[in-house]
Amino acid sequence: MNQQQLRPLYLLGIAASAYALWYFVTAGSNLYAIVFGLVTVTLVVRLRKLTADS
Repeated sequence: MNQQQLRPLYLLGIAASAYALWYFVTAGSNLYAIVFGLVTVTLVVRLRKLTADS
């Protein structure tokens, strides 16, 4: 897959992970919140690496 195909997928993943992070934080489930926080950060880092290469 090229950058034009991956970028929307990363953005969708970031949005979904951020929503799940918010949901679990407000629900008081810290373990799931930490996991989705890490997933969100990982996707942001990968997206930045992808856009930095272009």
